[in-house]
Amino acid sequence: MTLCFFSKSLWAAPFEIKIHDELIAELHESSYEIETNLFQASAAQGIKSDVFQTRLEYAYGIVQGNEIGANIFLSNYNGVSYVNGGKLSQMYVPTHEEDGIFHYGIKNELIYLKDIGTENQLFWEMTPILAVQLQQWRFTINPSIDFGLNKSGGVAFAPTGKIAYSVTPHTSLGAEYYSEMSNTTNSFPVSQRFNTAYLVVDTKIDKSTINFGVGKGTNLNSDNWVIKLIAAIAF
Repeated sequence: MTLCFFSKSLWAAPFEIKIHDELIAELHESSYEIETNLFQASAAQGIKSDVFQTRLEYAYGIVQGNEIGANIFLSNYNGVSYVNGGKLSQMYVPTHEEDGIFHYGIKNELIYLKDIGTENQLFWEMTPILAVQLQQWRFTINPSIDFGLNKSGGVAFAPTGKIAYSVTPHTSLGAEYYSEMSNTTNSFPVSQRFNTAYLVVDTKIDKSTINFGVGKGTNLNSDNWVIKLIAAIAF
């Protein structure tokens, strides 16, 4: 999840609202992903319209269980379109038994971001991927850490989590939760954190996956309502 790195931008929805799991490009195969989200910005930002954000990703499996990727961030609000930066990523997910209980991996991302109402940001995000499969239930956490590479530096802890229940072999219903708990200069009280909860549905169609969710901030510093859609296709 690409979070806003500075506390003054905690009300802006990130371009990537995604729990990382075992979805990865296979060896010498390409995958494409598009994510869109729509949200109402905080009144403090002076944005008259809703904000529509898009993330485009291309990934390629360089070795078994290892992919590299590139993303671009786009947005539209107040009738104007913007390019808000992008990122380069590397993800490692070892082969696991499908019926196994424990699943894990890691994703590293170098992110350049010019978000709404903030300065240019450059940071490295490290995201451990930890999951437990118990029959039809799956529990996943991503305890991400962001390391600022600007002159101001800084480190932020941004854990996310998901609970999903498989209603069919190809469809699951679940809940996702996103939070930024602290950085090196502040440990935010609950009332000031970027906290958003989502109800989601995930569907697999051949090599494609779709994630649709509706979320709401759990405090005043978070977004009011957010709608997100992620579609991934592999070749």
